[in-house]
Amino acid sequence: MKPMDFVIIANSWEAGIANPTSKHHIARQLALKGNRVLWVTGAGMRRPSLGSGTDRSRIFRKLVASLRAPRLAETTTSDSGGVWVLSPLLIPLPSVGWVRRLNGWIYSVCAGLWARRLNFRNPVMINYVPVLAHAMRRWKGVKVYHCVDRWDAFEMYDSALMSEMDSACCRYADLVITSAGDLYDRCKEKAANVHLVMHGVDHSNFATALDQPPRPDDLPAGSIIGFFGLLSEWFDQSLVLALARALPDTHVVLIGDADVDVDALRGQPNIHLLGARRFAELPRYIAHFAIGIIPFVVNELTFAVNPVKLREMMAAGCPVVSTALPEVERYAGTASLAKGERGGVRVVADEIEFFEAVRNWLEAPATLSERETISKHVAAETWEAKTGEILHLIEALT
Repeated sequence: MKPMDFVIIANSWEAGIANPTSKHHIARQLALKGNRVLWVTGAGMRRPSLGSGTDRSRIFRKLVASLRAPRLAETTTSDSGGVWVLSPLLIPLPSVGWVRRLNGWIYSVCAGLWARRLNFRNPVMINYVPVLAHAMRRWKGVKVYHCVDRWDAFEMYDSALMSEMDSACCRYADLVITSAGDLYDRCKEKAANVHLVMHGVDHSNFATALDQPPRPDDLPAGSIIGFFGLLSEWFDQSLVLALARALPDTHVVLIGDADVDVDALRGQPNIHLLGARRFAELPRYIAHFAIGIIPFVVNELTFAVNPVKLREMMAAGCPVVSTALPEVERYAGTASLAKGERGGVRVVADEIEFFEAVRNWLEAPATLSERETISKHVAAETWEAKTGEILHLIEALT
C-alpha cells in the first residue's frame, strides 16, 4: 500500500504518552506503516471555568503550545513515517455558532499551512472532535469522521450541541468509521458511507502478563479484583462499593485517574486507589488480578462504549466480569474454556450475578493454561490489523 499523509484532529498527544487512547494507537500504527501524520490537538468541547485552577493551567499550556511550530513527536524505522504535533489556538466557547465556525477556519488553515510546509501530499483529515466539524467542512481533501463515543450522552457536555455537531461531522465526511454497533446504527441514519471497525489491542504488550512477572510492591497481598482506566461518570461506584463490602477479605484494586468524586471509594478499607500507571507497566499488575471487572453503569452512554480495557485484560489472560454492555456481550460466548462451562468473559444482568461470577473466579482461579486460552482469543485483534482495515477503507476513496 502506497504511503499516505494524514491530518488527525484529536485530544492532547501528551495525554496518550503514558496511557494511549485508541486515537494514539492508530496514529502510531499509521506512522509505523510508513505514513506521515500531523496530529492537531483539538479541544473546546466545553466552556472552561476560570475559577478552576486546572482549567486555568490548561489554558496557559495551550497558549504556550500554540506559539510553537509542529514538533516531531514520534519517529519510526521507516524512511518516511512519523507523527508531528501541532497545537493551534482555539476559542473555548463551543456554544457560540460564530466561534465554532472561526475555530473550524483556524484549524483547517493552520493544518493546511503546516501540512504544506511538511511537504504532505493530499493529506486525509481524520476528525475525532465533533465541535470542530467546520474544519472538516472547509477541508479540500478526503475527510473521515471517526466516531468513538456517544457525545450527546456525556453529562459534562451540552447534549443538544453534541448531537448537532455529531450529525454535522457525519454530513461533511466522505467516510464515517464507528467503534461500536450503537454508533454505527446512529451514524448510518446520517451518512451513507459508514463502517464498523472495532477497537484493537496491543497484544504483545499485555501478553507479557502470561510470563508471570513479579508482583508490584504497591499491590496488597491476597486475592485481587482489578480494574484499570479512568474513574468517571460511567464507573458504577455503588456496585464496586457493594462488591468490596460483600468480600471484605478480598482486595479491590482500581488503577487510573478520577475526574469525579471518589471519596466513598477511599473510605472502604479493602478498596485501593493506586492512581494511574504507565501503559507498559499495566501487564505486571493485571498478571496478579484473580479477576478483572468492567463495572460500568448501563445507559445510553455505555451502550456505545467499546471498552479497550476488555481486550487488554483478555490479552493479559485475565478473566473478565462485566455489566451488560452490548460491546462486551460480543465476547461473552467466545472466550470459552475447557474447564466446565465457564468462559473467560462473563456478562451479568444484575448485582447478584456480578457477585456470583466474581466469587466463582476467586474460589477457582484461572490456571496458566486458561489464561493463555483467553489471551489467544484476541491475538488477531491488534491495532496494526485495525489500522489496516481503516487504511483499506480510506484507500478506496483516494
